[in-house]
Amino acid sequence: MLNPQPLRLRNTKMSYETNSFKERLTDTFGFTIEDSEELAEPSCPIATQDIKTNLANRQTAVDDANYGPANPNEPNEDYWKAKADEFQGDVVTAKKMLCGNCAAFDQRSKVLGCIKKGIGEDANEVAIGGDLGYCEIFDFKCAAKRTCDAWIVGGPMTDEKAKELARPVSQTPAPPKERIKGSKENPEGTASTRSKAGDIEISAENEEALKNKIAEFKDKHPSRKAPTLGALKKVFRRGAGAFSTSFRPTITGGKPNSRNAWAMARVNKFLKMAGGGEVKDSYRKADGDLL
Repeated sequence: MLNPQPLRLRNTKMSYETNSFKERLTDTFGFTIEDSEELAEPSCPIATQDIKTNLANRQTAVDDANYGPANPNEPNEDYWKAKADEFQGDVVTAKKMLCGNCAAFDQRSKVLGCIKKGIGEDANEVAIGGDLGYCEIFDFKCAAKRTCDAWIVGGPMTDEKAKELARPVSQTPAPPKERIKGSKENPEGTASTRSKAGDIEISAENEEALKNKIAEFKDKHPSRKAPTLGALKKVFRRGAGAFSTSFRPTITGGKPNSRNAWAMARVNKFLKMAGGGEVKDSYRKADGDLL
């Protein structure tokens, strides 16, 4: 980043109550406790609040990465021809590689709020009209219709995309072809707490596997009540249904996951819980009703 954020002190409130600490802080870092508390709070990027910084950083983008064109509403054929050559493609494709779909183009609500705060009066009109965002590469407010040589596929960064990137690997969205709800054999509701376990149909191979797991459970936990085959069928069915929403791409050993493997993994977690083992609260909330 071209403009590093100022030094931020963390957790200062835990130990700065004495005057001696306050004095050392001021002598060492050159600012007061009040300054440190203000800096400890999350702040907006400097360029969104300081026009001189923004213009300087934008000029760097122009000089180093040919940020442009100056007026996106003009044909700018020479500019786009040069850009096509830079990207080793054609003009039509180059015109689609814009700041607005660059992975470094930040349009999260918090960042847009910073941009509007820095603009001040008529901020909404300016921000919306210019389709502004924040460039994370050159640190300046940029317009969605422009581009530069540093363009990266995969943008823009939005609140939704940020949440998706932060999602645990076990919550990877299922592929479109796997987003199945219900089936002819097992309609919605067959795996509910009060439903009849006999209504659930699974393959003979899977049913045999569940029976073997019950036998193993009894050998391992002779003093505990073993789950019924019906209960395991319900857990298996829930796991198979959950695969339609989210799953872990790989299983033990790095092998590709499958609906069957995901369902059986949920059964294993349920058996661990039934045997008194420690499991996440999410598993207890999901299948604890069947214990």
